[in-house]
Amino acid sequence: MQRSQTYIAIDDTDEIAYFTSTGEICEELRAHLDAKNIKTTPVTRHQLLLDHRVPYTSHNSSMCFSAEFNPVELEEFKVYAIAHLTKQSAPSSAPALCICQYKDIVSKEDLIEYGVKTKNTLMTPHQAYITAQKHKIFLLSLKENDQGVVGALAGVALRISGNDGAMKGRIDIGQEFSTYDDIEALEHFDEILLINGKKVNPSYPIYTKEFLKGVCIDHKCVLLLEEENNFYKPLSRKQILEY
Repeated sequence: MQRSQTYIAIDDTDEIAYFTSTGEICEELRAHLDAKNIKTTPVTRHQLLLDHRVPYTSHNSSMCFSAEFNPVELEEFKVYAIAHLTKQSAPSSAPALCICQYKDIVSKEDLIEYGVKTKNTLMTPHQAYITAQKHKIFLLSLKENDQGVVGALAGVALRISGNDGAMKGRIDIGQEFSTYDDIEALEHFDEILLINGKKVNPSYPIYTKEFLKGVCIDHKCVLLLEEENNFYKPLSRKQILEY
């Protein structure tokens, strides 16, 4: 059976001091597929609107990854994902699941526009459902409070854009400085660039005492750096949140 590129996103599954997080639950879904030898991509975190009218735990972000399914595998995964989200989500949360087959998207630009709007505009569940229906996207709220569908659909839309989001997880090298070749040898980043988009000077040392984290640019995992006095440093946690 032919496999289809499929995007999976979840949102609003946790609460303050809960034992797990939306990111961890998303990683569990991905690990379930990896164990079945279904090809997946890394999880990305997508920042959405920060507004007092939007209920969120800490940063209002959704999580997304992609996988390649045949029709039988996809239906089996839907059942598993719903059950897992129901079991793992916090009591006060409004968990939502979004599953989008890339081949069914009517207009990629239209879907991406929805995602971009969620970063600076207050969107409603009704708008999310209308957009999902247009593109034959599976969008489900697991509770009566369906606010989570806004972010779940946005996660898919922004991931498909290829120019939004930070990769979940981080690299801790454990030494103050590393070389360009050291970081390339990790085989974790597709590219290493300066924040202005320019190429780095491979002879400059890179400050690695703090963590390294990739962001999504042009569908690649990119390590962005800033130039200091004869060395480079990675973006701060606050800067990464902007992606």
